[in-house]
Amino acid sequence: MSLEQKQLTFDITKDHHISKRPKLNEDDLLEDDDDAPDNAVDAAVDFALQMMARDQRSYSHQNKRESTITFSVAPHRDTIGLKSNQFVSQICASLQAGELSHEAYTRAPIDIVVALDVSGSMRVEKLDLCKNTLKLLLKELHHDDRFCLISFSDEAKIEVPMLKVNEDQKRVALNIIEHLSVRGRTNIASAISLAAQIANSVQQPNKVRSVFLLTDGQANVGPTEAKDLVELTGIFVEAGHKPTSPPISLHTFGYGTEPDHKLLLDMAKTTSGGCFYPVKDNSQVFSAFGDAVGGILSVVAHNVCLTISVPVEAARCGSEIIAVHHENKREIADGVWQVYIGDVYAEETRDIIFEVTLASPSRSFLQDSTPAIPHALVELTYIDTIHHTRVGPVSSVAVIKRPNSQTLAWPNRDVAIQWLRVRTANCIAQAESLAKQGELDKAKKELEDWIEEFTRESFEIGAAKEPLIEQLRMDLTESLDLLKGDAYNAYVENDLGVRVRTHMSQRCSEPFTGKRNVYRTGQKRFRAQAFHKGSALS
Repeated sequence: MSLEQKQLTFDITKDHHISKRPKLNEDDLLEDDDDAPDNAVDAAVDFALQMMARDQRSYSHQNKRESTITFSVAPHRDTIGLKSNQFVSQICASLQAGELSHEAYTRAPIDIVVALDVSGSMRVEKLDLCKNTLKLLLKELHHDDRFCLISFSDEAKIEVPMLKVNEDQKRVALNIIEHLSVRGRTNIASAISLAAQIANSVQQPNKVRSVFLLTDGQANVGPTEAKDLVELTGIFVEAGHKPTSPPISLHTFGYGTEPDHKLLLDMAKTTSGGCFYPVKDNSQVFSAFGDAVGGILSVVAHNVCLTISVPVEAARCGSEIIAVHHENKREIADGVWQVYIGDVYAEETRDIIFEVTLASPSRSFLQDSTPAIPHALVELTYIDTIHHTRVGPVSSVAVIKRPNSQTLAWPNRDVAIQWLRVRTANCIAQAESLAKQGELDKAKKELEDWIEEFTRESFEIGAAKEPLIEQLRMDLTESLDLLKGDAYNAYVENDLGVRVRTHMSQRCSEPFTGKRNVYRTGQKRFRAQAFHKGSALS
């Protein structure tokens, strides 16, 4: 039986690939193949051909207009022989958002709530910088956008109510901003509670919703424990959220060295697409804010979600998902995983790496055939904010050939690079955890060993000069240098945490535009530079 002889005779439904199935271990895969019937392999090959044909029809239909997100799935190696002594493979689901041309730039309207710390520590110079930043933000907003300003100290207070932005509203807002003054202490919980309440109270919200929290201090009024504040953030954001409403992203900005940076990072992580910007000095205030604004003004999709499963026919040959490398993952059925990506900006990429055990088909079947077995089915759904449509599910299959030999195909270069990214982020996170426990020597050894392995692997796949590889290498080296200092402190912990978050989320939160960041999109770079330039003129 050859692949060409297979006929495409029926469509695949969700029930066809989402099913309960027994877990298999490595010993099961090493056993001879009497438990894997020939017809299971036949069915798996059928499935692969059908899904590839369906994908081709789906993309043919979608390409009648330009796709907002392109989508593909590929294994680390497309051929892995049964005698190769390999039992697990990585698979990468890749998303690429298109560019927004300046000529035909029609962005989605936004709802933005800014919560500004006006406590006593926000001295005149800091507050003036924030005022000028807000003035630049108002210049970027269109008549379909909504803007709200909250100030907070001992309590949170609405300064500018949530209204659509017109020229009269801008003048009123600018006048209010100009007369803000410092007072009291810092109640972060009150600020988040009020901001979320206002954002969720809009009856017909815009497609993009965001809260910006700007602070230079630690919470010292109301709930002050970091764990409580992170939990409350999630509760506040979800409390009034309607199922049909777009998600709310929280972007946090910590000025100077006093804020609890880990708290602000963890708060941002509780929301869809949220980022934390550590603003170390006044010169970075404008570019950090501009980078974040450039992101929310270029959202092309939200509620982006992947569903990952192994076709039941391939599962009968021993294939199952054993790891999904993403922060927002959950198993929604036995062997079926959902990855929630949230919102995606123009030009951004998302590469979701997961691992599967390799199928072990019948040896008798393999005498005259080299089956291409579907090891994973990935479905993509999202809301297209540019074309105002719901997209998906769009399906793609990862196929791996399993000849009865020692054959081992050369790695897919793109997948190999992303696998290095994931392991680098995990290594820095592990080093951070060890250092926090006082195991500094072990933390440094962890990084040193991985740097050596990372260098070897990146050279072997010919990717040593790739921009992402160079940034990963730099982050590894700088992380090691940080741990070689006299002590592990909050500054080091924050720095390592931001690096991990950046590479795991594949999103830039770097306030300094002079430093190259492979995740910074054109829109984010443009806005960051524009805000920085605007600050010099104001």
